[in-house]
Amino acid sequence: MRSDLGRLIGGALAAILLLTAAVAAATWWSDRRDRVRHESDAATGGVGARAIPIMTANGCSGCHTIPGVPGAQGQVGPRLDGGLADRVFIGGLLANNPENMIRWIRSAREVNRHTAMPSTRITEQQARDIAAYLYALK
Repeated sequence: MRSDLGRLIGGALAAILLLTAAVAAATWWSDRRDRVRHESDAATGGVGARAIPIMTANGCSGCHTIPGVPGAQGQVGPRLDGGLADRVFIGGLLANNPENMIRWIRSAREVNRHTAMPSTRITEQQARDIAAYLYALK
């Protein structure tokens, strides 16, 4: 009987330790995600949390696959997922930095008249919000 009780207590302790580790990992992940979002917002002058409705209203999902954007499974433009922040160029021409990303989002055809990306003519703030969202997808 004592060995059954010992196994039960050992199992309960193992479950508590596993649950504690899972909560700690989830907290760490959430803190990291919040820090990345804050850094992205600060770097672009945008608010990534406002970007999804802007992208949806402007048809970004018709050409791009964008995590977190409903229906964004487009195959025309590049995937705008976690690797975007690590790319060297935007549109094959511009150095990848927030100001160039904002410029590209607003007026891609003024940068490269042969691109399939339309000049969206959205406001600068909307482009900053989109850039913040995209850079946070690390």
